[in-house]
Amino acid sequence: MKALGYEDLADVTVRRSISSLEQAQVNVSVGKLAELAKALDFDFVALVAICVAVREDTAPEKIVERASNALAEFSSQGGIMQLRSQLTEGKITPRSPGKPANAKNIAAVTNLRSRGFSQAEISKELGLSKSTVNRYWKLAEK
Repeated sequence: MKALGYEDLADVTVRRSISSLEQAQVNVSVGKLAELAKALDFDFVALVAICVAVREDTAPEKIVERASNALAEFSSQGGIMQLRSQLTEGKITPRSPGKPANAKNIAAVTNLRSRGFSQAEISKELGLSKSTVNRYWKLAEK
């Protein structure tokens, strides 16, 4: 609609793959899509909604409505607060490497341990690996 040429997108690092993008021959990262939206002076979220709408052969307004409903549900379940709690000065707070602990499983291991179950029995009872039970067992000692 803006009748821009590739040279008008000189500041966009995705410029070399614009033709491939237009022909749906490559995928693009969120960062590159954001750069493209900025270079086009177009709203990033609207651009994403249009891309999804084209892929799903539906109206962009339906995509935005669906996204709005999903955001409302996410927020009502505390998702926004949880995300904010993981930020320090606007940056993601690093967590220790590995899979995050499952609070329900930790509580179950702690409960069964307090009732005298062995690690092997807990592993069988909860269907968890022995190494996972051992890790949660050690957490209960702290």
